[in-house]
Amino acid sequence: MDEEKETMLNDMDLSQNEETSYSQNEYQQKNYDDTLYKARSYKKMQPDEQIRKRNKKILLRCGLSLSIMAIAIFIAQVIITAIISKFFPAFTESSWYLISTIAIPMIGVGLPVFYLLMKGLPNSDRGEVVSLSIGKFLKYFMVCSAAMYLSNFLGTFVGFLINDNYLDTADALEVIINSSNLFIRILYMSIIGPIVEEIIFRKILLDKVRRFGDLPAILFTGLAFGLFHMNLSQYFYASVLGMIFAYITINTNTIKYSILLHIMINFIGSGIVPLIIASENMVGMGLISIWVFASIVIGAIIFIRNFKRIKFNKPGAPLVMDKDYFLNFGSILFTVLCVVMIVLTL
Repeated sequence: MDEEKETMLNDMDLSQNEETSYSQNEYQQKNYDDTLYKARSYKKMQPDEQIRKRNKKILLRCGLSLSIMAIAIFIAQVIITAIISKFFPAFTESSWYLISTIAIPMIGVGLPVFYLLMKGLPNSDRGEVVSLSIGKFLKYFMVCSAAMYLSNFLGTFVGFLINDNYLDTADALEVIINSSNLFIRILYMSIIGPIVEEIIFRKILLDKVRRFGDLPAILFTGLAFGLFHMNLSQYFYASVLGMIFAYITINTNTIKYSILLHIMINFIGSGIVPLIIASENMVGMGLISIWVFASIVIGAIIFIRNFKRIKFNKPGAPLVMDKDYFLNFGSILFTVLCVVMIVLTL
């Protein structure tokens, strides 16, 4: 009798477990269906016309500010070059000359002009600063390295499709960039340049547009960053890195990590690699090749393993249409200016 009772109790427990498991599966399916429904419903939602009109003006001003900044930098470069050539011709032979014609317009003209033009726009709400562990930061670094090399390969391939002499053009650009001495190159390209660019794109610009949703803000600021380099050899990897830097900034609510990553990436590209190549050290060149291959493999593995964890926040309701980011006069003007310069450098 006791055995029969125990068997019945076990059967009841098993039945309850199966019922509980079934309920949990139903609950998980319902959650998935609700999430999918909300995502599809969100895409069909239209922003309030008055709200959209107001926010389109913000995007228009962002595009115009980028355009005016680019024009101001170009004019400053022309003026500085003309002044040096006329009054200080000997300085044109100095290793400081080319960096001066790039750094002074960027820091002394571009950054302040952009800041003043964007100053009146409201900043997006940000959460508390999130600290990254050393391990997580290094993972981001490997992903950035992999993305940079892969997108650079893509850029080189596209360059060859457009121009058979693309490699000669890219090499000429590298010669110009690397013509200054190592200290000056590292000072600007690996420290000052990254800091200024991060302030412009991941601080000032991103703070204005992230209110409209993480993903469009990341794409907009990343593509703008790529275009701003105004040459095909840097466009692809600069755009991809700009998107990753923007993602990190949004998720940590600080630009300190994107600045540090930018400095590290540039230091390798403009400091270590040119130094090893110039020395014609075969061991060093072999180590560079190993680093490139290893970083691509490791970075790709890290990205694939963490891909499902990537999440983008959205506002409660759409504030603009996706096309409003790029189909406004300011953004179109900035794109045209940069594309023209890219074509002229081919």
